[in-house]
Amino acid sequence: MPSLTTATLGRDHDLGTVRTMPEFRSDVESDALTQADRMVLLDQAELLLEGLYVHLPLKRAMHAVDPLQSLRLLRYRSPRLTEPEFHAALQRVVLGLRDLHTNYILPDRYAGFAFLGILVERCFDGDEPHWVVTKTFDHLTGDPDLVVGATVTHWNGAPMAIAVERNAGREAGSNKAASLARGLEAMTIRPIGMSLPPDEDWVDLTYLVDGTEHETRLPWRVFESSEDLAGGDASAGMPRGVAAPASHLVGLDLKTELSRQVKRRLFAPASFRTDPRAEQGAVEVPQPTDAQRAAGIVPTTRPELKARTVTTTHGTFGHLRIFTFHMEDDGIDAFVNEVARLLGVLPPDGLILDVRGNGGGFVIASEFLLQFFTPRRIQPEPMQFINNRYTADLCAAVEDYRAWKDSIDESITTGAPFSSALPLYPEEVVNSVGQLYHGPVVLITDALCYSATDIFAAGFQDHEIGRVLGVDDNTGAGGANVLTHEALREDWTGGPLRALPAGAAFRVSLRRCLRVGARFGQPVEDLGVVPDEVHPITRRDVLQDNVDLMERAGAILAEGTVRVLDAELDGQGAGVTGLDLRTSAIDSVDVYVDGRPVATAVTQDGTTRIEFAAPAGGATLRVEGFASGVLVAARQLSL
Repeated sequence: MPSLTTATLGRDHDLGTVRTMPEFRSDVESDALTQADRMVLLDQAELLLEGLYVHLPLKRAMHAVDPLQSLRLLRYRSPRLTEPEFHAALQRVVLGLRDLHTNYILPDRYAGFAFLGILVERCFDGDEPHWVVTKTFDHLTGDPDLVVGATVTHWNGAPMAIAVERNAGREAGSNKAASLARGLEAMTIRPIGMSLPPDEDWVDLTYLVDGTEHETRLPWRVFESSEDLAGGDASAGMPRGVAAPASHLVGLDLKTELSRQVKRRLFAPASFRTDPRAEQGAVEVPQPTDAQRAAGIVPTTRPELKARTVTTTHGTFGHLRIFTFHMEDDGIDAFVNEVARLLGVLPPDGLILDVRGNGGGFVIASEFLLQFFTPRRIQPEPMQFINNRYTADLCAAVEDYRAWKDSIDESITTGAPFSSALPLYPEEVVNSVGQLYHGPVVLITDALCYSATDIFAAGFQDHEIGRVLGVDDNTGAGGANVLTHEALREDWTGGPLRALPAGAAFRVSLRRCLRVGARFGQPVEDLGVVPDEVHPITRRDVLQDNVDLMERAGAILAEGTVRVLDAELDGQGAGVTGLDLRTSAIDSVDVYVDGRPVATAVTQDGTTRIEFAAPAGGATLRVEGFASGVLVAARQLSL
């Protein structure tokens, strides 16, 4: 057996106060909740799950759970439980729902991020899985052999496949792929306020480097936060690390978003200090450095985005990585405008949209982008409440929910379990710009995609924009609009929700979303988005910037057709409007003003001029391009 080394943490880590797990446990257990506080938490949890939780019938059927009975048993047993046992038991009730939207967030004193100092990812050699170290914290010392590329074989003596499976059982993934992805992520990084804390004080790791076996001990350490991650309001159910967004329009897996920020803090700290995109208000596009030009990087003003060109054996294409749909309240316009700008500078021959690891955010930010890639009209996913007296009272009290009230009231006579299905915003909003990119598009997903990203992927597939290429068998399958207990309490004047003690918080799935198109009416929750094709991640992918994944995506794009539909208005005079078109792979066009047809023309590759009489007061011109009678491209202009 190789000798066991212990990894240590250098003093210049810039993480602020860092504690060992024994130190952390001692600190948080020193200020316990009273029994009255515990009863408040249990009362409010029962009210949320029984009265407002939209997925309760689905979860009872699909996962054979009874959370209400579990809460009653916990109420009975609470006086005999220690503080950690109580919190763990309440978290297990909520985790048993396998819904990352619905959470119990521990009191403020539990705020912290447990980490080992490495990141481990799964890859495949044929059908055989391997687990590879892909990142190490710069300030982790003591074992020079623990490097990027090391293959982890055992975790505390257990083979990695068994260890990952075991840890997946502690997480809330709603399908097999999601559970395994979250189980693996939580083995090295864990937001303690939202996840069961590590049982162990350290992890003994067995790994191979160049065929030689090594063993090292990695202590769990906890850092609270830093100025880089601060900004949220824990009392509103958003632990330090995420600014609270407008709650009525949010679909966010908070734990994935927190973990994403922690990974960035540990493994890419320079992006917080020097990245020119870090200023949310920045509008000036930074100039690329020589190194960026060499790597094909296209500079962007937004921290949620990364753009580059990738060269494959099938051609050169654009690669747009969308890390999150969560941004500051005033950043949604800047975000969608930056995506629109990038589409104009990335290669027109094909685009790889990559939303792996994206836990969601603003639903409008995700669905608004869909129109950029298709000539079809986007139908936003509709949302439903569960029908009962609580949701009836809530919809009567809150203006934003009034549209659902009549159908909930009617359920008294119809017996319908769910309300009418209505979108969060008018259809015109997500069709106000139209198609901007006319090359083929492929979407890459994984099992960490959740919530607003599930909605984006579902919309991409339902509107037949392109193929979905998954690195897992499914997305995370989060299909709801999520609200915090505190936001509901503030909105629901005179309602039954009460303040929670010690900064504890709940989040709950309030409205479920349904798919459109060929899968009309199918819930996203638990079912997710099954990709059209699965690419098992390879070792070259995890260590060489996804080279094999990009190659497969390039092959898919090469099968598509690159089209051109550019339009320019040439003034208006004597009641006639001139329209100059530049087209490719389009044989005819129809022209509409405010939805009314005004002209049609046969086109060939090159330029075409159309003149027509525009209706007085027209505001929007839309050009639709066809190939063999099929709508294949569109362009929208303001008059």
